[in-house]
Amino acid sequence: METILLIVTVISLVVALVMSVTAWRLARDEKRRSAARVAALSITAADNAPIPLARAPWAPAAREVSHSSGFLSATTTQRQDTGGGQRVLAIAAAVLCIGLLGGLVWMMAGPRGTSAAAVGPNRPLELVSLRHERLKEKLAVSGLVRNPAAAKPVERLSAVVFLFDRLGGFVTSAKADVDFLKLGAGDESPFVVSLDAPATVARYRVSFRTDDGVVPHIDRRGATPLAAEGGQPVSVTLK
Repeated sequence: METILLIVTVISLVVALVMSVTAWRLARDEKRRSAARVAALSITAADNAPIPLARAPWAPAAREVSHSSGFLSATTTQRQDTGGGQRVLAIAAAVLCIGLLGGLVWMMAGPRGTSAAAVGPNRPLELVSLRHERLKEKLAVSGLVRNPAAAKPVERLSAVVFLFDRLGGFVTSAKADVDFLKLGAGDESPFVVSLDAPATVARYRVSFRTDDGVVPHIDRRGATPLAAEGGQPVSVTLK
């Protein structure tokens, strides 16, 4: 999901950059066209100017009256309106760039899904029950896990079982998703993990994980909760 958001943000930034460059080029071309129109009008006015007549000494001085040309006025108004629209376009592109950059920073700095940190150190999961059954070379570990009340929801939770021999050496491990895809506040879900267990296996350890890492849990099977160490070793009786 974060990859898709990053791609969309990059594409939006490219679009905003293209809009800014386009607005700048339009403004530059419009200024050139306006300068060319003004120069052409000046040349035409100079060519069509009437030749002044000699004024008699007794004749009163003629008063010069300047009239604004409707064509020139309309051209000037149109140029000003076009320039204002281009400035608005450039400002909008700049605001879009700033907004997209801020969204990108917030996305990169924001929380990444539901992890152990999202659940919080004061809200570990609770292991309500745990049992195991051994059948020849197979071991099935099952139990019930609970998300405490007032805790944040946990999604895609998995139970992991680690097997150890009599000397404490690691043998193998297996993982299985709990029955419910999402555990809200106060929800419980059963789980079953089945794996190969050689005769050398003497105990196992259970922990819980999401896609973001290990989720701490507390063993609630006894009267006094045990410390949340990420898993509680349990002895296995070999048959």
